[in-house]
Amino acid sequence: MQIQKHLRPQKKAPLRRRSLPEMVVDDLGQRIVRGDFSQSGGLPTEPELSSEFGISRNVIREAIKVLASKGLLEVRPRTGTRIRARENWNVLDPDVVGWFSSVGSDMQNAYDFIEFRRIIEPQASYLAALRATDTDIVRILKALDSLCACVGHPASIPAADIAFHRSIYDASHNAVLRHLGSLVAPLMNSQILLTTAPKGAFEKGLPLHRKVAEAIAKRDPKKAELHSRTLVNMPYADLHVWIHSADRGLLP
Repeated sequence: MQIQKHLRPQKKAPLRRRSLPEMVVDDLGQRIVRGDFSQSGGLPTEPELSSEFGISRNVIREAIKVLASKGLLEVRPRTGTRIRARENWNVLDPDVVGWFSSVGSDMQNAYDFIEFRRIIEPQASYLAALRATDTDIVRILKALDSLCACVGHPASIPAADIAFHRSIYDASHNAVLRHLGSLVAPLMNSQILLTTAPKGAFEKGLPLHRKVAEAIAKRDPKKAELHSRTLVNMPYADLHVWIHSADRGLLP
């Protein structure tokens, strides 16, 4: 099968022209995440992939290196290229997040991410209330205004929501938390798209965003932590119901 027939561009493909290795990475990444190779645990050989895509083995080799760097593959000299267990995948990598979404398995990822946020984000808000500079607070309040301006403009919600929460991570002045804030943007984008889909869900959460921002501005760490915990708990129960409903085949 030639690469032109085998590879299909994503609906929201970037404007720049993708290279052949990038196209192969995208195709194989989706197939790995979807479980196309799960029975054997191994990837087809380089000659087999080269023949399938109609491209050189050097391009295949380059794509395999990229997938290995994302934790999806392990290259063994004698036994070939193997697919690693999912717990080894870099689930914060933007491409990996996109592949989960493209194959329809992003709900579990979003659920796992909300559990992570329940652990981390209230403490980030607590520290932000203790340590935020005047400049940090201005940034948080501006991010809140931008978020509120998204009412009636759902396409603007993910970027504005990510900016709001990242401003809190940054205001914690904890190097690890700030780094995590930069890493989690792809997963947060996926989670936001899922949890704001029900009508009114976004508007329901806005007052809590405001309470968190105001508690930080008033240097009240306990209230900042409390409101943050309530905020990140909002979508948790809904996603729990959706996941188990999907497992039972109750969702359309």
